[in-house]
Amino acid sequence: MASDLQQTLQRISRKTEFLTERYNEVLRGKTSAEARVKELEQTVTRLNEEIRQLKSRIEYLTVVTIAHPDRRDVESSRAKLTKLVREIDRCISELSE
Repeated sequence: MASDLQQTLQRISRKTEFLTERYNEVLRGKTSAEARVKELEQTVTRLNEEIRQLKSRIEYLTVVTIAHPDRRDVESSRAKLTKLVREIDRCISELSE
């Protein structure tokens, strides 16, 4: 009977060691995955900012480089310029406060 108890305790001990090792592997994988997610989130943020800047450049170049504007292009350009002037005025007023 003591022999059976000793064998049972040894099996439980081996299983506990296995589970501990497996837990540590999963924890390392989780930590690695979290670091990768953080890195990718930073990349997405950086790329979104770059996209925003490039869209602004395209918009500004469109306003500036219209070779033969028709009435619609002129109106669109004026609207964009008006929007930019309002943004500049808003920034100036915020800086003045």
